[in-house]
Amino acid sequence: MSDKVPPTHGSPLAALNAHIAQASQLARQELPQSPGQTDATPWPTLRSAQRFHETWSRISAETEVSKAEQRAPDNAGPLNSHKLVLHTLSLMRHLSPDYLRGFLAQAETLLWLEQAHALPRQQVVGKGGAAKVVRKKK
Repeated sequence: MSDKVPPTHGSPLAALNAHIAQASQLARQELPQSPGQTDATPWPTLRSAQRFHETWSRISAETEVSKAEQRAPDNAGPLNSHKLVLHTLSLMRHLSPDYLRGFLAQAETLLWLEQAHALPRQQVVGKGGAAKVVRKKK
C-alpha cells in the first residue's frame, strides 16, 4: 500500500486526522488478532500504563477514605449511619483494597449520575446561532 495520504479539501487538522486514521488502520491489520477480536478493538494497554493506573487508583482510594475518616463526627453514636459507613470503608481498605477501589468507582459513578439527573438541561439555539442553557421545569 502507498504511504500517501489522500488529499482532503479541509483544514490541515482534517488532513492530519485522516492520516492518523489510515496509519492506525494499517497498523491494526499488521497486529496478530486473537479469536473474537475485531478491527474496532482499541490498542492494547501498555503494562506500565496499567501499573500506573492501578497504583494511582489505589493511592486515590486510600486517600479518600483517610480524608473521610478525618471528617468523621466526633460524638457519633454506635448506630450513626455516617460512622458505620466510614467503619465499613476502613475495614474494606484493610481486607480488600481491590474491592474498595471498585466500590468507590461505582459510588462515584452513581453520585455523578444522581447529580446529572438532578439538573436536567437542554441546549436551545437562539437567533444568531448563540446557544442558551435552559432548565426544564418540573
